[in-house]
Amino acid sequence: MRILITGTTGFIGSALATALAHRGHEVLRCTHRHSNAETGISVDYMRDVTQADWLPRLRGVDAVINAVGILRETAQARFEPLHHRAPVALFQACRSAGVKRVIQISALGADAQASSAYHLSKKAADDVLRALDLDWTIVQPSVVFGPGGASTALFLRLASLPIIPLIGHGDQRMQPLHIDDLAMLVVQLIEEQKGLRQTIHAVGSAPVTLRQMLHSYRAGLGLGKTVFLPTPLPLIRLGAKFGDVVQSGALSTETLDMLLRGNTGDAAAVTAILGRPPRPLQAFIAPTESRSMRTDAVWQWLRPLLLGSIALMWITAGIVSWLYARDAGLALLDRLGLAPNLAQTAFAGACLLDVGLGIATLQPTRAVWVLQIALIAFYTTALSHVAPQLWLDPFGPLVKNIPLAAMILGLMSLQGKS
Repeated sequence: MRILITGTTGFIGSALATALAHRGHEVLRCTHRHSNAETGISVDYMRDVTQADWLPRLRGVDAVINAVGILRETAQARFEPLHHRAPVALFQACRSAGVKRVIQISALGADAQASSAYHLSKKAADDVLRALDLDWTIVQPSVVFGPGGASTALFLRLASLPIIPLIGHGDQRMQPLHIDDLAMLVVQLIEEQKGLRQTIHAVGSAPVTLRQMLHSYRAGLGLGKTVFLPTPLPLIRLGAKFGDVVQSGALSTETLDMLLRGNTGDAAAVTAILGRPPRPLQAFIAPTESRSMRTDAVWQWLRPLLLGSIALMWITAGIVSWLYARDAGLALLDRLGLAPNLAQTAFAGACLLDVGLGIATLQPTRAVWVLQIALIAFYTTALSHVAPQLWLDPFGPLVKNIPLAAMILGLMSLQGKS
């Protein structure tokens, strides 16, 4: 079949396109005009909101899958055009072009009880599609697990923490589905013409709480026991409001409300279409994937922790040296043979450089790392010459440079993972 799929630069759309291509279908990938994708049909979902925009793209197409979706709005991506107006224009163009088979990837919770802008915009498109004379199927996934998924990365990162914070007591309910099962579900809907004019809850085998899910993921990552830290809901709401302001990260007032509402459904339809139950939560992380997933999950929180620590060290060193160790610093420079005026300038410059390097560490480049290594080597060599006793100081002012340099070299070698 010739299948047009929207949202193929996203997690779900990309997985569906790959699965259908592997089955031998001709997949037309719609990619956002401002994405980095090099191939596919260029689409601007914010502007392509009329039938005329979509009709030329439907020539010779047998089926359409709409997998466009965003969880958080930005200036360049709004719910109303992306979730409602552009999909509705596509559905209506399908009717005009004679493309009968349409699958809409919606969201669990896009129903009569929906209150979030995300769910309401998805529901608006679903309602229009239900009224059209097409062979439609609306697929409403719960949380979808798989490599490359934003929610997957978030939950694995949380599961890998030494102490895991929870929302309240972590009793929010969800029903995660593996991306491979979702992809096979859509393959069956396309190839076997199943689920016609039905809304299907794409959910996993059984509901779990947030705490149970994180515990299962931690076990799958091969990590030992941990401590769960219940966090008062008012504090979480404060963090969500901060997320609203900075407009980044997964936590916002809206995503928190969606999580508190719950995300579960009946797995009977998925089981019937797949011919088997969806894989259980405990089987999401294959033993062959455990090590790489654990490394990636830990790196997601370890890297900013290391960067913050190194930045704090440099900034503190510069400020404390200027405020409280000026005389000692000038005395050391005097022993290096610097004239008083030059020593004053050199000391001030060194303090300012330390602070600047600390700030630059928050968004480091290779040049920043190289400069830090060079400066550590210079400080260590100079101080070893004028004050070798510092190597034996119980506070380790010189010994600490060894693990610090090793840490910086490690981060520099992993710069590509940032």
